[in-house]
Amino acid sequence: FIALGLLIFLLNGSLKAWRWQVLLSPQPENEPSLRYSAVFRAIWLGQMINSILPFLRLGEIGRAYAINQQTGYSKVQAIGTMLIEKSIELILLGLTVLLLLPFAVLPAVAEQLGLGLALAAGVFLVGMALVTTQTERVIGLVQRVIQPLPAALEGWVSRRLLAGLNGLAALRHGRSLQKIGLSSILITSLDIALPYTLFFAFALPLSFSVAVLINVAVALVTTPPTAPGELGIFEAAVFFVLAQVGQTEVLGTAVIFSYALVFHLCTLLPKLTLGSLAAVQTKWSWRSLNAPAAS
Repeated sequence: FIALGLLIFLLNGSLKAWRWQVLLSPQPENEPSLRYSAVFRAIWLGQMINSILPFLRLGEIGRAYAINQQTGYSKVQAIGTMLIEKSIELILLGLTVLLLLPFAVLPAVAEQLGLGLALAAGVFLVGMALVTTQTERVIGLVQRVIQPLPAALEGWVSRRLLAGLNGLAALRHGRSLQKIGLSSILITSLDIALPYTLFFAFALPLSFSVAVLINVAVALVTTPPTAPGELGIFEAAVFFVLAQVGQTEVLGTAVIFSYALVFHLCTLLPKLTLGSLAAVQTKWSWRSLNAPAAS
């Protein structure tokens, strides 16, 4: 079951790479599609960097650098696609919390938190959609605002503005939106399937709703910058959930700690292993994070 859990996490990462490929190249029939292998390596490289240096969230910069280094894709445009990706993840996380409330005992703040996440991310995503449909007006407005700036600075801002707006191109295509939506639902399902599968590795008599709770708790505490590798934070989230559902005395501290540790390793080891391989294959270095994000 632990091996199955590792496979689930690897499949999850593969789906994230495919979703990002759609975001980066929403119309492959009209233009050369980016190589999946390049996107796959960039995804794992970014996850490894965020695991090692979570405080600065440099993984997104590492991803943008890796895809640029392999394919020449604009770094600024790549970061624009990540905004869509993160918004969708927050929306699904918030909806998961709201859907779970009737079936589980959560702290009183959970309802407001889930609703807040879903609304904030939804508003942000709608805002990006409006920007993509009114691109010319947005560009004209920004150009009027930056017109008083020196010519060199004005040109620099304009180039990066155009590149960032191109990163939202997937929102203009219905077929791409369908692929992004379907893959996001599958990714969320696999996020929940991992802790649930590991219940069987320890013969834990826990329900699927508890696995959903664990996934939500881990996502909430690891989304903002935490300790390197989420050490301690990850395990504490699992302990908190199992304590809330009254399993601390039933299962025992040793069993809960063992489950939390194995769960954590199933998510951390693939990031470090595949991320390190991606760093070698893309000839990436830590100094790359200090390089300017050229378009």
